[in-house]
Amino acid sequence: MPEFVQGTCEEMCPDQEVKLRTKERLLHFYECKPGQKNVPGILVKSFSRSAAGIKIPRRKDLRTQRALNQTVEYLLKEIILDKRRPFNHVYDFVFDRLRAIRQEIVMQSYDSTATIRLLEPMIMFLAYSRYRLCEESVDNFDPKICDQHLQECLKRVLCCYDEVYAKFGYENMKLNAIRSRIFIESIYQLFNLGSVEALTRCVHLPVEIKTDPIFAAVYSIALNHFQGNFYKVLDGVARLPHILCATSCLKLQIIRRQVFQIFASAYSSKQLLLPVDWLRKLLLYSNNSEVVQDCKYFELEYISEKNAIRFYKSDFKCENVPLKQKHEGFADEKLKKIYLPDILLLKKL
Repeated sequence: MPEFVQGTCEEMCPDQEVKLRTKERLLHFYECKPGQKNVPGILVKSFSRSAAGIKIPRRKDLRTQRALNQTVEYLLKEIILDKRRPFNHVYDFVFDRLRAIRQEIVMQSYDSTATIRLLEPMIMFLAYSRYRLCEESVDNFDPKICDQHLQECLKRVLCCYDEVYAKFGYENMKLNAIRSRIFIESIYQLFNLGSVEALTRCVHLPVEIKTDPIFAAVYSIALNHFQGNFYKVLDGVARLPHILCATSCLKLQIIRRQVFQIFASAYSSKQLLLPVDWLRKLLLYSNNSEVVQDCKYFELEYISEKNAIRFYKSDFKCENVPLKQKHEGFADEKLKKIYLPDILLLKKL
């Protein structure tokens, strides 16, 4: 069995790294004192790949669990609200520092309970950022990397949930831990909407999780999506709270394309028209122009004098991929009403 070193550093950044990065002027914008370039403020340990030839890290270079929890809270309470630069800069900094924490979780072989406590806020941060930055160019934000890390964190936490449940049972879990698990399980279902593997997991969940109103709504969305009942899927998405609603919106463009394709067959007629107003409400668009624009992308005919769309099977371009994900008005309104740190740190769900 490999040896695991338990850290002794009680700060957010080990002393040696503080000295090195200060000397080499490798301080990040968010680590400098406001308005003072290269003047160290609060430093947070950065991610670095394990150096070749070094098998066991030094105890003083690894942070204690208390320090790691403190770091997560600092990043998602202080840095996340910093408005001095666009959010993609905040994301890059927080993503790197959280990745360093994940690295230390593995190095110190934390148990399931400690791992859950550290990874749950990271999942919330990645899910929120994935939606907020979905309209950014690849130069500013790479969605594939974010998706990869979000999926890795989700699967790791789900394994930890199963281990804790098998060991302690549901009745011994604290209320806040149960609420957090419900949210993370919901994010997993919505992020993997359409996945049989994700849907199958619901069968094995504790009945207390499955019967919770929030998770029951999410499970209904996943099941209806599997059955092809997109009307109920869209109705359910519109009712979800903040982060869950935002996560589900990442699938909206794919669902809209599927609905357009179905309509192109079901309503294929030169005489039959579908009102744009009706399509806007059904497909959760913010305005009519968005409906028309997307229909034109799939080369469906817009009849301006009747403000309607003609769905004709031969017109629909199946080879056109779904449009890029974008911010949705109804989801943005929900996110405006929350205090972000409380949600990301799972303090008020």
